[in-house]
Amino acid sequence: MVIGERYWALAGFAPELGTPVWCEKVKDIDTAGWGHQIYAVAAAGVRAVVAGRLCPQCGGPLSLTSRAAFQQVCEGYDSVCVDCNESLTAAVRLIIDPARKAKREAARAKAEERNAVDSAHARWKQLQREVVAEEYAAVFPSNGEVPASGVREMVGALALLRYAPSTSPIAGVGSWPDPLYPDNGKTGSLLGTLIRADLLRIHPSSPVTAFVWEPVTFEEALHEAEGDLDAIGTPHLPGNFYPLAAHYYAPHGTSAGKAVEEVDAHLTGALAPSEMTEARQEDLLAVARELIAEEALRYFTNRLDDLNLPAVPENHAARLSEAAYKVAEIRPLGEIYNLVWRATRAAAEAAQKNPRAPRAHMTTHAVNRFETDAQRATADPGWELKPFTAITGQGPAAMTRALFYNLLDSDPVETSLPQLREALPEPVVAPRAAEAAPAGEGDDLAATVAWLHSRPDAWDPYLVAAGLSVLAEEREDSPEWHYEGKILARGAGQLLRLHERLAPVIGVREAVLAVLAATPMLVHPVTIDGMTLNSGTWILDRICSLFLAPPVEETGDAEDDVQDE
Repeated sequence: MVIGERYWALAGFAPELGTPVWCEKVKDIDTAGWGHQIYAVAAAGVRAVVAGRLCPQCGGPLSLTSRAAFQQVCEGYDSVCVDCNESLTAAVRLIIDPARKAKREAARAKAEERNAVDSAHARWKQLQREVVAEEYAAVFPSNGEVPASGVREMVGALALLRYAPSTSPIAGVGSWPDPLYPDNGKTGSLLGTLIRADLLRIHPSSPVTAFVWEPVTFEEALHEAEGDLDAIGTPHLPGNFYPLAAHYYAPHGTSAGKAVEEVDAHLTGALAPSEMTEARQEDLLAVARELIAEEALRYFTNRLDDLNLPAVPENHAARLSEAAYKVAEIRPLGEIYNLVWRATRAAAEAAQKNPRAPRAHMTTHAVNRFETDAQRATADPGWELKPFTAITGQGPAAMTRALFYNLLDSDPVETSLPQLREALPEPVVAPRAAEAAPAGEGDDLAATVAWLHSRPDAWDPYLVAAGLSVLAEEREDSPEWHYEGKILARGAGQLLRLHERLAPVIGVREAVLAVLAATPMLVHPVTIDGMTLNSGTWILDRICSLFLAPPVEETGDAEDDVQDE
């Protein structure tokens, strides 16, 4: 009855047209599960009768079938009553059928339950927003200074501040047309590094979907509460987040706006080559080499996509990357672009000549060709390559722009690493550290660390970190290696985490030295090829044999021995 009264509630008539105006729109009236035809539901509860008018069919009072029928009557047209409309009376009988009552009540109960769950879910989302706002509140003025960080981290932070579409807050980093880092798949890892270095912080406006929650979802929380909506607890943050989905801000400054300027100024000063020590300049060149290589790999990936060739298989990705990093030490990016174009063009031509061959083989052919040409370009400086000036649709990544344009005042496509090295100013002499205590007799590890510290040009700290990452994920297949493999992987993972914590503070090279010095702390025994040794010793030996040159004594006797041999 209530539904019918709301349906037929007449507010009056429009003065211009004389058409009826209703108190409520049909779509705003809830039928409460009685059916979808609201005019039939209204007819089942009430009758709207036009005074002084009779049904032309039965001669009885004219009861209206719908609002449209009333409009017809107002316009002078005839309309039959409810009882004379067979389809309407059939619908009314169906609505008031007692047999349908239980089904209707069940549907109503289900709808009420769904509404209650939706309301609880909305409260859950609101709680999540409140937790994020409290956990990541941006407080200004900030009392702390910009922390000391590694060169790579500072270049990344500077790129983020200078090339973000907006810094209030920095959002959508993963969707920039020109990415933050050449390999967009590694952008998340870079952002995590910047957070750990405290050069950036997560902004409270970050969407709740940018975080890992406990419970993970509302459905899981409801399950833990055994379906009791009132027993659902408050969600909390264990600390993990999705870097590409989060928003960020510069945390160090007197205000949110000034913080960007102050952090930018600090990073620019700290990254000035004229203010760097020799070790810092080497780190700067290492970042330049990394960005040149990664830009080349980015072009390689895009070329494969343009030529409808599959991506590089995982088992070939390492040697492709190794070739790119090696040639980046000698050649400018424009010439490496030429090598990439040659390799991918050769693969496309091979695919046309061999249409039945698997296209994955063509990608492998491109990798092989690039590896060969990169080796020649590295070994033969006289090999002339026409440099590409730019790649249409692929501008340099923000981090590449920040390093070359803003810090080194060089073109990233035309400038090679040797040219950058030649252009660097004289390094600042680092303060002399207190003389270290002499190493004990037979302390080979101390001698190795000292030798590596004295020869920064003889080894690549980034390769050591990459090697630890590989060891941390390595699992040997043979049965006798199953147990030892887990021990060694766990130990390598611990050393890698130590490196990740130290590198932003003391620099990548110094962090590697600290990690090597910490290997004796891994004392779990492992047996390999019948020989038992500590896991730390095995990891140290593996790293030294793969990435580090062995120390050589520089005494006169040692030189004589080498000459005699």
